[in-house]
Amino acid sequence: MVISSLGSYADVIVLVEKIYIAHPRYALESQLVKLNDGYEGGWSMTNGAKRGRLEIMAEILLFCCDRKTKTNIMYRTNLNYAQMQNHLKTLTKRGLLTVDKRNYITTEKGRRFAELFIELNELLKDEKSRV
Repeated sequence: MVISSLGSYADVIVLVEKIYIAHPRYALESQLVKLNDGYEGGWSMTNGAKRGRLEIMAEILLFCCDRKTKTNIMYRTNLNYAQMQNHLKTLTKRGLLTVDKRNYITTEKGRRFAELFIELNELLKDEKSRV
């Protein structure tokens, strides 16, 4: 596997960050890579608190960067079927997700939403640390 030949997962993250830093347009992409691939069980920005609607939407969008089925989305985001259906309907209606042969994939608009969500959370995290 490529990761083992590079040393550790942290080394891969650093390598990816250096690549993206070289191209300012992709500055937030390094955060997306960390959040999307960094934790197999999912990610959380609320540190144990209940997730809000926007966080769940961002989690679905990050997970669906590659084609994913409803079952994969439901298990990865820890939602029941009715909740998942509601979120998928909202995201597709707003053009953040597309459906292709029972698979969901994030659109460019959806990627932008996820990037902005991460940026706002980072800004709020910085504000909380100063208080």
